[in-house]
Amino acid sequence: MDDLQQNEKEDKPEASDISRAESPAQAESARKTRAAKRAIARPATLRRKRSSIAPAAPQEAAPVEEASTGEEETSTPEPKPRSQWDDKEERTQRGRGRGRGKKPQERAGRPQAKGSFRKTDAWDEEKFEIKSLPDGTQLKVKRNTEPAPARRPPRRRGDDSGPGPAVVDLDEYFSPFKAGERKINLGTLTAQNRRAVTYLKRHLDVRPKVAVILGSGLHPVAELATGEPVPYSKIPGFMETQAKGHPGQARSGEVEGVPTIFMEGRLHYYETMSMKEVVRPVRTLLALGVEYIILTTAAGGLNPSFRAGDVMFITDHINLMGDNPFFGENPNSDPSPFVDVSEVYDQKMISQSERICRRIRIRRREGVLAAMRGPVYETPAERAWLHSLGADAVCMSLAPEALAAAAAGVPVTGLALIANDAASMKSRVLTHEAVAQAGLTYAEEMKRLVKAILGAR
Repeated sequence: MDDLQQNEKEDKPEASDISRAESPAQAESARKTRAAKRAIARPATLRRKRSSIAPAAPQEAAPVEEASTGEEETSTPEPKPRSQWDDKEERTQRGRGRGRGKKPQERAGRPQAKGSFRKTDAWDEEKFEIKSLPDGTQLKVKRNTEPAPARRPPRRRGDDSGPGPAVVDLDEYFSPFKAGERKINLGTLTAQNRRAVTYLKRHLDVRPKVAVILGSGLHPVAELATGEPVPYSKIPGFMETQAKGHPGQARSGEVEGVPTIFMEGRLHYYETMSMKEVVRPVRTLLALGVEYIILTTAAGGLNPSFRAGDVMFITDHINLMGDNPFFGENPNSDPSPFVDVSEVYDQKMISQSERICRRIRIRRREGVLAAMRGPVYETPAERAWLHSLGADAVCMSLAPEALAAAAAGVPVTGLALIANDAASMKSRVLTHEAVAQAGLTYAEEMKRLVKAILGAR
């Protein structure tokens, strides 16, 4: 009996349990609501967090039977299906508190990702500005951050006393040198003759500023210098002279206080067959630092008034050698092969020559020199033709050397010793020995003239 009563107590629910139990309709509605929520897609972060927590087992309430009241049960409406845009908006709203979903300008204190194409408002305000057009249209244009160029003061004429610089003569401003003066330009001569220059610096007694190149039989003029002679054969790149009356050596010393180098003899075009070899000594002297050149030669007179022993100051020359030192060179070389030869010879020295020759009692002449290739002498017809061209004397040298010096802008004084006059050229047999002997005969007069020219500088 007692056992039966105990079983009935266990099967009969208490009143508090009955009050807490849900009706079947409410349980079904809660189940559907939970199922709809589980169907909503969750972000990956939330899924990972939920997966790490063990879900609690749902506690099912004991079913309680209720008496039917005869009324129909009211069903809970099913939730509206959600689209992917609703999920995205929900994730955006949920992540605003942690910085996700914010615009770049809203993320205070965070650097912008590298390579991002978005730019901040501050950058836009710094680089761009809004401009209004006359028609009311507004445009976003880039700011000009470069500084404005400085304005030049207004130019004024030379006779104007107002502010600003005066207008200058453009021809005078762009001229590389004044009228009558040349600008020395060695260009690549120093590099081309480096070995010869180095050798001469070691063996010369002085650093020459004036060079004197002596013609046939005029080598005694070099006795003005007291230095030891340096043979051409020992100078790198120099050829030995072969013509008589040309010893082929260099000597240096101070003459009238001027550092001078004397070149005893020269190379001729007819013995070298190369203009570059003919002018190599001149270019080496220019690279050595020579700023003035005196060229001498033994020439034949074409002017009937000239006599043997006269010294002609060369005012110009006629190059009939059929070649020149710049033929075949690069047009863009330095110095330029396009040489202005309008004033090859020093006009200032020519104007002083009459006073100098009168003081040392030398018969002075001046005229035009014709340069032939040689080694043959001119026929009577050729001499007449040369004189008709305006030539007063003729030789087989000097013109190439004068052109090489003119290309570098170095002034030249040309002296032609008349070895034989026009009358003797018709009646006598011309030989090179006779020309060289005439040079030796009148070498003392040439020596006095060269010394006077060096003293006049």
